[in-house]
Amino acid sequence: MASILVYLWFDVEDYITPRSDDPPKKIIEILTRNGVDATFKVSAEKIRALETRQRADVTSALATVVIGYHLNTHSRHPTLYEYLGDTDLRTGAGEFLEREYDGYIYLKNILGQSPSCFGHPGPTWTPHVYPAMSKMGIPLYLDETPILNLENSPYYYCNVLNLNGANSNFILLDYFFERSDGFDQIKKRFNQIYKRSRTNGGVVSILLHPHTIVNRKFWDEVNFARGRNPPEGEYVLPPQQPEEITSRAYRDLEEFVKYLKSFPEVKFITARDAVSIFKDPSKDFELDFEIIRRLARRTTRNIQHQKFDGMYISPAQIFSLISVAAALYAETGKLPKKIAARTPLGPLAKSKSKGSRTLLTSDLLAISKSVVDTLDRDGYIPIEVVVDKATLSPEDYLATVCSLLLLIADGKLPKRIRVRKGNFTEGRYVNKKAQKKACAWIMLPEDFETPRLLEQILLQTWTLKPAIGSN
Repeated sequence: MASILVYLWFDVEDYITPRSDDPPKKIIEILTRNGVDATFKVSAEKIRALETRQRADVTSALATVVIGYHLNTHSRHPTLYEYLGDTDLRTGAGEFLEREYDGYIYLKNILGQSPSCFGHPGPTWTPHVYPAMSKMGIPLYLDETPILNLENSPYYYCNVLNLNGANSNFILLDYFFERSDGFDQIKKRFNQIYKRSRTNGGVVSILLHPHTIVNRKFWDEVNFARGRNPPEGEYVLPPQQPEEITSRAYRDLEEFVKYLKSFPEVKFITARDAVSIFKDPSKDFELDFEIIRRLARRTTRNIQHQKFDGMYISPAQIFSLISVAAALYAETGKLPKKIAARTPLGPLAKSKSKGSRTLLTSDLLAISKSVVDTLDRDGYIPIEVVVDKATLSPEDYLATVCSLLLLIADGKLPKRIRVRKGNFTEGRYVNKKAQKKACAWIMLPEDFETPRLLEQILLQTWTLKPAIGSN
């Protein structure tokens, strides 16, 4: 039987309610007693509140576990969607860095370790944070979103590893303990996932917000809902859980951890473990031209991630490989034997092809050198490629160059080539309804919309591909 990788994660975020300080520490004690590792994503403002309330015992406990960054002030306005929704990826990444870097450094310094992951508040997943994460040295995105689902499994997106979309393999523990049969219900939920996964293995995502052990409502909902932004002196406390519910929560959580441990196939992993398990072999790897030729043949039909020799290659990597092959042929008159796979990000805006539908092959080959220069200089697929009197979208450019390289590999070099329409299919992994639903998060202003955000999500599916585990 294959391993079932379980990642337990806890979002430590309630900086308003003093009674929410104890649950993270008690949960860490439960996990330690049972020899189980987990990941705690922490808001920087929570650590500031712990220091103000002189809870060094809690910060000391958090310093002993694997931590992630959960924003500076979490859902205080403006939230991620509010300040990133109308930006492109590059501008938004800069905005995120400007707003979040100090909180990240503060968390890192106080807890004495670099955060191993990042995750969004509420449902506000957005691609803009990924380039910023790379600059901050955060290697993993750990959270849950129904907006992007790649077979309920880990994936790479914007060249960052994601445990973010387990979907049917996701268990939310919030408030399960309010019902006397809550423990039985979560056992039943895990068993359903276990039966699906025991043959081929898989991952199981399990989340608990520790503050729900003591709060009957979310701390931010009672303060920041629908765009409200009260000053600190006017914060209100959420209603409190009865003591018997809090006691049951700790008891049931420990019983659930023991129950998970009873399965020999279950292996607990943290964000730090995941980075070692799900490595990307296509980085710093040279591909033979024969593989590139096969990639080109498939790409003339559909532009999507491809698998070769036990590794996946994203559409953006295919774009770079094909462009480099054409550029090298333009320079030397020979097809290259090997090419290293680059990892560009997707284009920053949508475009459509226009102008002439046939091109001089010499012009197309020459422009491929400029495309490679753009990839190397900017790190993004160009929004459009201008070839003499034609303007090509990235997908049409790619499909056309693929068809040209296939002709050249067959010993043919036509004077002109017809522009080929590229069929980009990675957008099928994006759930547009789920993204629209995320915009209705109770923390956001009424009738909040971000149409450009969906565009940016779709554009970055150029970088999408599955992540393969090594054990």
